[in-house]
Amino acid sequence: MTESNNKKRIVVFAAHGDDLEFTCGGTIAKFTDRGHEVALVVATDNDKGSFELSADELRAARDAEIHRAAELLGIGTVICLGYSDGELREQCPVPELRGKFMRVIREFKADITFTWDPFAPYEGHPDHRTVSAAANEAASFSHFPLYHPEQIAEGLEPHYVAEQWYFAKSPRDQNKFVDITDYVEKKIEALCLHESQMVLTVRDLQFALQASGLDLPWLADLDPHDYRGAIDTQIRAVTAAVGRAHGYDYAEGFRRERHGPIPNLAKGQEAEEDV
Repeated sequence: MTESNNKKRIVVFAAHGDDLEFTCGGTIAKFTDRGHEVALVVATDNDKGSFELSADELRAARDAEIHRAAELLGIGTVICLGYSDGELREQCPVPELRGKFMRVIREFKADITFTWDPFAPYEGHPDHRTVSAAANEAASFSHFPLYHPEQIAEGLEPHYVAEQWYFAKSPRDQNKFVDITDYVEKKIEALCLHESQMVLTVRDLQFALQASGLDLPWLADLDPHDYRGAIDTQIRAVTAAVGRAHGYDYAEGFRRERHGPIPNLAKGQEAEEDV
């Protein structure tokens, strides 16, 4: 463990329980290992992602999985908002969700936020799009006292978020890369704690394989409950590809915005990196 002299407070805004582990699990493990404080906000109750469990069974399973994985990654605060999976934008439109996210930012005094990228093309999941828009607006305007003034009236202070990190699916958008070589095992372990989601992931791949008419015996014959090997292979391949391009064994890439226009104005100077 390497302690940082400049401790940061980080909030991850996710739509579903496994979003964090897939996109930034190694980076978050590295942050917490260096003594930074992390909170996770999960917007939905994850109640539709199964071919085996009922919605009630799935809610209970996913809630337990979220908390177990968060504990493994060193995340100290978990907030589950409980909206229905796939119905977030109808149940909590962006302006309302922005207020909830802004409240968390102001209460937690976040220095850094992580979320889906509101400007990324081809994002198919409506929950991801809703969370990304609300989190982007909340982080951008939480220091403006006239946004959600009812929170200010309650005693919460406006708070400036210095850095916004986005899960960048496309390499063209990535401008920040984190070496997770020492944390890839923990990323995989945390992901595999989301048992119900990993079973779904394998089963969904099998549906796609069947529809394609192509031949992958290792996938076609795989018991979805025996998912560890497939997930391990997938995560190592993805993070190794990012790492190779930037001199690391394993890495995660993000689109990061920090400190507004200041880096362009302060030529020849670089702000300290935390991970």
